[in-house]
Amino acid sequence: MAGYDTANKIQNVYSSARSEFGVNPGFWARYFSPSPAADLFSADAESESVAAWNSGGRYIGCVSAPAQSHLSSTTAQGQADAQSMCASMLTAYHAVTPILLPSNGELWCWLDQEASTSLSLSYWDGWANYIANCNFAGLGTYPLYPGLYCNPYSAYPNCSTIAQATGLNIPVAVWSNEPEPCGGIKSPPSWKADSCTSVSSSAVTTKLWQYGEQGACGYSANVDVNYAAPGWNYPNHCFRISSQP
Repeated sequence: MAGYDTANKIQNVYSSARSEFGVNPGFWARYFSPSPAADLFSADAESESVAAWNSGGRYIGCVSAPAQSHLSSTTAQGQADAQSMCASMLTAYHAVTPILLPSNGELWCWLDQEASTSLSLSYWDGWANYIANCNFAGLGTYPLYPGLYCNPYSAYPNCSTIAQATGLNIPVAVWSNEPEPCGGIKSPPSWKADSCTSVSSSAVTTKLWQYGEQGACGYSANVDVNYAAPGWNYPNHCFRISSQP
């Protein structure tokens, strides 16, 4: 099932995406704090949820894109950025009554690492452990799972860093942004996302693939297109909008 990620509000892009690609998305991946270059979903969660419902893509994936200089810094910075993301997600969760957590207990949270950015083990340990140990909404279920959006073949550390993570007792995964064969969402290309296993001895899996980026593929709609690895249904790991907001 293919869907969109966008740094813009859903209501500002879904009509043009529908016009360009001709079908409804399976999901939307949207940005939460700290993401200084994006519109935050939590800032207008109800209106965006209405737009997502109307678009047919009634699942919201969670991404955070901090200032990229943060990612090579300290454990404390990683913890602070993860705390900000959790708070932003909680704001959205409380703001829109029909937003529900996944029934499988796994809401994946993606940290955006661009190809020219280094990821330090200190930062990742701080970020990933805070996410994994977040008692979200005080429910005691600890449903948040840390993942990394990256280019696995980048010359800067990513896969090798998360493979060395300490303190985690849950799996981590990658959302790969390469290669980019482009295409729409009606018929996505055959799965061939770059993976960490090609550049690291880790067992870190690639679960999501951004196979078409607006800037590289020239889409008129301001969205990127993605789908999940065979056998892994990404909407089951997103916020679910269960009824008309």
